[in-house]
Amino acid sequence: MSPSRLIAAIVLTLSAACASTAASTPGESITRGDSKTVTTAELAAATQLNLYDYVVAERPRWLNTYRGLPLVIFVDDTRLGDATTLKSLTTGSVRMLRYFEASAAQQKFSGSDIGTVIQVITK
Repeated sequence: MSPSRLIAAIVLTLSAACASTAASTPGESITRGDSKTVTTAELAAATQLNLYDYVVAERPRWLNTYRGLPLVIFVDDTRLGDATTLKSLTTGSVRMLRYFEASAAQQKFSGSDIGTVIQVITK
């Protein structure tokens, strides 16, 4: 491989790596949680002011119901209500969001009357 092709390949590889990392400020990358977690850094970089708008934009699948059982919102370990209660919570007041599928939610939060759960962990 010629030196110019090698340099071009390196530049392309580095460009692709940089493009996959979002930054909130120059030189600072945002650590993204897995598909069931939203990190503090993600919330700090959010343009939405309330959690409902954030979830609609970034994790819309979390709002789906499961077999007719309701989605329930827990703040820390206290049951708060349904998805609309996320509108009253600001992104800046939250440390982390966690999503639980129905079986995990029913085990963790001891309720057979719940489907999926979004747990809001406050600062």
